[in-house]
Amino acid sequence: MEFIDDSGRIFGLINVIDALVVLLVLGVAVAGIALVTSQEPAPEPDIASTHATLDLGSQPQYIVSEINEGDTYSPSEDSRITITDVYVTPDGNQDRITARVKLAGPAKDNAIKYDGAPPRLGRTLAITTDLYEISGDIRAVGSADALDRETATVQLEDRVSRTTAESIAPGDEIRVAGRTVATVENVLAYPTDNPTKNDVLLNVTVHAFDQNGDLHFGDTPLREGQRLTLPLNSASFHGDIRRVNTDLHTQSTQLLTTATLDTQTAQDVTTGDLIRMGDTTVATVESVTRYGTNNPDRKRVLVGLTTQTHQFGEQTYFGQTHVTDGAHIPIQTSQYDVTGTIDRVGATTPPGTPATKTVTLRKTDVSEPMADALTTGMVERSGNKTIAEVTDVDVQPSVVLIRGDEGDLGVYDHLIDRDVTLTTELRVRETVSGTQFKGETIQQGSTVTLDLGSMTVRATVVDIS
Repeated sequence: MEFIDDSGRIFGLINVIDALVVLLVLGVAVAGIALVTSQEPAPEPDIASTHATLDLGSQPQYIVSEINEGDTYSPSEDSRITITDVYVTPDGNQDRITARVKLAGPAKDNAIKYDGAPPRLGRTLAITTDLYEISGDIRAVGSADALDRETATVQLEDRVSRTTAESIAPGDEIRVAGRTVATVENVLAYPTDNPTKNDVLLNVTVHAFDQNGDLHFGDTPLREGQRLTLPLNSASFHGDIRRVNTDLHTQSTQLLTTATLDTQTAQDVTTGDLIRMGDTTVATVESVTRYGTNNPDRKRVLVGLTTQTHQFGEQTYFGQTHVTDGAHIPIQTSQYDVTGTIDRVGATTPPGTPATKTVTLRKTDVSEPMADALTTGMVERSGNKTIAEVTDVDVQPSVVLIRGDEGDLGVYDHLIDRDVTLTTELRVRETVSGTQFKGETIQQGSTVTLDLGSMTVRATVVDIS
């Protein structure tokens, strides 16, 4: 059989022209199917998200002011980072930033990839916007869109200039990039042995965040002993953390202090004097007792004080001074600046009961002019109170031993030296440890100093009755 017969049919069945038309239609159909198939888009990848905490470190303030919640950046077509929370704290001349971010990227096997890699701890991520470009390390990953913040109260202690101390007040705020990050709640200022410096205690409320179970202010963990820097007014306060989440309690504590002062300063210290730090009274002079010393230009002064103290554990403090016997505290007013040694805690007067004792004193080898100057009725006063009075004076020549020409010893009266016995009435205090005169225990053999105005006598106690 011929392939194409005389009628133009293939194998005598189909006309050649009809066959060509059928082939053309089939070709167009196949081409259309292929075209449609090739234009179908690839399936979209599954996009998932998680949140991370970025430590963006210290940044200049002009950058910090531009960083806000809602800022976004896409490092690739299928990845996006969005800032959801911002935490800023002061850090010297710059500000420290911690941000919570949302990371979106393709997910596979229940894991997300951001910009081609999982958001692992320690990985550095960048954020670039029209206004800034920064980067930081991942510190935590989780589902929360905000940082775990808490309000904490810390007690800070520092020694600062008096000018700085006077500039700090309750209600002062520490603000960074328009955000309040800390507020001063209470201020205690105390004098120090340097009149230009003050010990300052602050109770400060800070906005902290929880990092792996520890509260932090910036990169500083809020623990006792850590040092925290706060920019307050015109100066920085570099305070040691003494307590966390504990109120700053004050109390009144009575003290008896002693100091040896020049005569003029001793007179300047007066009952009712106020030791003030700014508008706050931290101590009040309740009593003043002045005693003579071996040096007529110096006085031993007992100063009773009511002080404003604070507790640290079981111990009481005046500024940074532990209030205990033997400790030194500054007593400062506009007229004087002295340091007192604590003799007694809990009272402004010496211990014991006031009493009057007859005390016999003896002084040997006194020059004749001085012996003649000692008379009955001489007194020592402390303020307007008589604390010692001479009631009798007995003067005898001092005796000397002289060896004669034959080698024998003889007892003779000294030509000019005298032995003086004084009978005195002394104002004393009877204590459990004995009799005290001018704050010191006396007994037979003790030495007593009397400031009798025109002279100072240092004599030995021979009898107390």
